[in-house]
Amino acid sequence: MDNKRKTIFLVDDEVTNLAIGKNALSGTYNVFTLNSGKVFLSLLDDLVPDLVLLDIKMPEMDGFEVIKRIKASERTKNIPVILLTALDDEEAELKGLSLGAVDFIPKPFSPALLLKHIEIHLLMEAQKQELEAQKKELQGFNENLFHMVADKTKSVVELKNALISTMAELVEHRDGITGGHIERTQNYIKILMTAIIAEGLYPEDTQGLDMEMLLQSSQLHDVGKIAISDSVLFKQDKLTPEEFDEMKKHTTYGEKVILGLKSKTLDTDFLEYARVFAVTHP
Repeated sequence: MDNKRKTIFLVDDEVTNLAIGKNALSGTYNVFTLNSGKVFLSLLDDLVPDLVLLDIKMPEMDGFEVIKRIKASERTKNIPVILLTALDDEEAELKGLSLGAVDFIPKPFSPALLLKHIEIHLLMEAQKQELEAQKKELQGFNENLFHMVADKTKSVVELKNALISTMAELVEHRDGITGGHIERTQNYIKILMTAIIAEGLYPEDTQGLDMEMLLQSSQLHDVGKIAISDSVLFKQDKLTPEEFDEMKKHTTYGEKVILGLKSKTLDTDFLEYARVFAVTHP
C-alpha cells in the first residue's frame, strides 16, 4: 500500500460494483473492497480510511445502520461517507444526509463521475482539517497573547502602585509624619467602608465599589502638601491664623494635582477616588 495516497473503502454486496469501483480508483487511491457492512466495521478497528463509498441496500446490515455506527464513534465520525444507491428515493437521500453522509452517487456509477465526486470531497476534507489546524493555532496564539497582556497589565499595575506608594511616602516624610500614617489611614477607611456596605448605607454610592482601588487611591489624600511652603509645613511653633489657612489649602492643592493627572491618563476611576479623598479630608 502506498502511504502517500489516500485510502478509500468501497463497501457493496455486489461483486460487479466492487470490481468496477476498484478498477476506477486503484490508479489514484489505495482501495479496499468489502462486501459487508459488518466486515467493514470490524476493519475500522485497524485502519481508518480517508473516505468511504457505502452501498445503502445490503443484507444483514444496510448502509444507514453502518453510517450510524461510523458517526457514533469519536475515532471515525469525521470520515466523509458517500452513499451508493440504485434507489431514486428522495426520502432515502434525506435520511442518508441526516445521518451524516456528504453525498449520493447513483448506481450504476460512471467511473469518471465517481473519481470527480471523491476528489471534491477529499479536497473539502483537507480544507476542513487545515481550517481546524489554523483555528487551534489561532486559539493557542490568543491564549499566549492573553497571558502576555495579563502579565504586562500586572507589571503596569505593580509599577503604578509602587509609584503611588513612593509618592505618598515622600509626602509623608516631607511633612515629618512618622508611624505609618498612610497605612493607618487605609486600615481605618477599610473598616469604615466595610461597615457602611454591611449596613446598606449609601447604596447608590457604594454599589460596584472597587475596595482595592479605593484603598490604593487613599494614599494620595495628602499629596497637596507638596505645594505648601517649607516655612509653614516644617514650622515647630503654633501656626498663625494665616499659616493655618495656608495649611488647609493642601486639600485644594491636592485636588488640582490629581485633576492634572486625570487629564493625562485613562485611569480616571482611580484618580476620581483620589481626588475625593484629597479635597474632602480634614
